[in-house]
Amino acid sequence: MPDLAVVGGGPGGTAAALTAARTGAQVTLIERANLGGVCVHAGCIPAGAFHRTISVHDQARSAERVGVAGCEPHVDFARMHAWVGDVVNEAAARTRMALEFAGVEVISGAARFTGPGQLEAGGRSFEGVAVVLATGARSEVGGLPGAPARVLTNDEAMALAEPPASLAVLGAQRFSLEWADFFHALGSQVTLVTSESRILPGEDAELAEFLQMMLEERGVRFLLGAKLERIDGTIVLAGDDKIETDAVLMADHRVPNVGDLGLDAGGVVLAPDGGIAVDETCKTSVDVVWAVGDVTGPPWLSNRASAMGAVAARNALGEKTKLRPERIPRSVNTHPELAAVGFTVDEARAKGIQAESLLADLAANLRAVTLAEERGALKLVVDTEFGEIVGAHMVGPGASEVIAQVVTAMELEADYRDLAKVAHIHPSLAELVTLAAGSG
Repeated sequence: MPDLAVVGGGPGGTAAALTAARTGAQVTLIERANLGGVCVHAGCIPAGAFHRTISVHDQARSAERVGVAGCEPHVDFARMHAWVGDVVNEAAARTRMALEFAGVEVISGAARFTGPGQLEAGGRSFEGVAVVLATGARSEVGGLPGAPARVLTNDEAMALAEPPASLAVLGAQRFSLEWADFFHALGSQVTLVTSESRILPGEDAELAEFLQMMLEERGVRFLLGAKLERIDGTIVLAGDDKIETDAVLMADHRVPNVGDLGLDAGGVVLAPDGGIAVDETCKTSVDVVWAVGDVTGPPWLSNRASAMGAVAARNALGEKTKLRPERIPRSVNTHPELAAVGFTVDEARAKGIQAESLLADLAANLRAVTLAEERGALKLVVDTEFGEIVGAHMVGPGASEVIAQVVTAMELEADYRDLAKVAHIHPSLAELVTLAAGSG
């Protein structure tokens, strides 16, 4: 009998299994589909590969500005899909190799609770074993008014053989923005429709507004604060706006995979949002069961799932570790990219923190100038009383990599004033962090 049974082979389950195996524990991982989960097969890995194609396409289109003439780029859809398929296969193979190298036993099949602390999978029973649930979530179309002719989920958008001539994207969160930008770059006429008053309502308002402006300049149309009245075939009606479209995309709607786990029999309680309820240690309502990642509800982040998986595994094996969600970074893979970690200045002040925002403009960064991408900014949100970094937000090239440096500083609990002393390579985008920290 293993020391730990992990249900689900996505980022959260893999992280839990590998974390436990590194301590010498015997681990069994149960996966009913493909190792790597949605992230590898229909999420961030293929999406990242798709967006790499668009990035190269953009670079080719702007090549003359940096002295490269004769570039007339065209995206070959078949070759792009072949490239994405190669990336997915490689990522899946690496996941399997990592588990095999760590000595994790992998069982193919579904898992289900038959009673408190009793789990069955692959014709085997696991009783009295610590369990980590990491079954993820799936893309679904929510309740739409009317009768849409063609509605795509996030998964179906990836499988298109060609871009639609026109596309209505419903929503203003991460996936909606990424696909709106992607399909517009491929030639689709894209309209993003949302009832929200702005895009990315959970992010810094000023940088979200700047990202919207950049996407509008690229050609994406935005209808904000629009009440979706009905969809009549290929016509989307939102207030006074009538949008004729070839397809409708609903990319941000996801549902945790809890339906066939037998949670009632196992005594595992759900949260109001439909995911499995967990505490700050990732433990469920049952002492020997933990849950991680998308099955616990939003935010839908693979790195959040991995962080939760590591925390859950340690706690399942007797440690006392808590998740620090405010230190988990997030990104929106548009062009330009947005990345962030922690609180906005308004969120920090609402928590009673003496917070200020420190700004570094990309126009002042010579690496951005040499890249011919000098539009954007980095904001650090700092506690001026104690010197703590409580957030960071950036729009611009390399945003995810720059934010990663701030995440490291936050994890090490560095004083933001110490960041102003770091001597970076020049020119580099990393200098933005030093510039922002020294502006206070």
